[in-house]
Amino acid sequence: MIDFKIDKVSETISTNELLKTLADKKSLPEGYTVVAVAQTGGRGQVGAFWESQPGQNITMSLLLRPEFLKADRMFLISKAVSLGIADYLNAKGEGFKIKWPNDIYYNDKKICGVLIENQLMGANIVYSIVGIGLNVNQETFISDAPNPVSMFNIFGRKFDVQTELSALLNQIDVWYQMLADGWEEQIDEAYFARLYRTNGVYSFRTADGSVINGKITNVEANGRLHIATENDGEKLFWFKEIAFANEPQATSMPDYQ
Repeated sequence: MIDFKIDKVSETISTNELLKTLADKKSLPEGYTVVAVAQTGGRGQVGAFWESQPGQNITMSLLLRPEFLKADRMFLISKAVSLGIADYLNAKGEGFKIKWPNDIYYNDKKICGVLIENQLMGANIVYSIVGIGLNVNQETFISDAPNPVSMFNIFGRKFDVQTELSALLNQIDVWYQMLADGWEEQIDEAYFARLYRTNGVYSFRTADGSVINGKITNVEANGRLHIATENDGEKLFWFKEIAFANEPQATSMPDYQ
């Protein structure tokens, strides 16, 4: 089990950037976690911004050292982390799903974003920084993100952020230990079982602007998405190569924390 060490800061631009700077300067133990009361420039994929009202949400970055995993299978870290978050939330009430690759949705609204950055040395992972932005007590959102939701919005009550942080980390650790113990097949199955919109045929828009209809059938250990199309057989896509055709867009869509 991970011995989490919490480093709480009043304000930082990005918890991922802060933790990366610390990790590069000195040897930090696995489980070292930076938590920010206020994050002024939380990053997402392709420069997206994560909105978070100071003191109301969980904005954190966790250091992992998955030396047991080769770099070409590092998406399994994403699967394990997103499973931990989804299980933590579903223990409070059903309806939370993992939207590929690792956003957490409640129905069609986004409650949590994840940004995982891996430091590699050849075929090995030196460390992974897991950034998580979870909307806890925030009541309203003012950015142009089209579909945010918080635990308060869903359950109608406030939560103790520190208590929820501990519960969240412990549930992530459950799946991370399973990954360390080699339960990759079980992780793959559980991830797909909790995946958003796998229960039918949907319209997808590809990077070139074309629209295809198909069904999600698999997500590989490297993160590549499999879609069985109606007319062209099975097609494979990397992240940002495809999105749901009816997915709302924003000028600065916060894909991750």
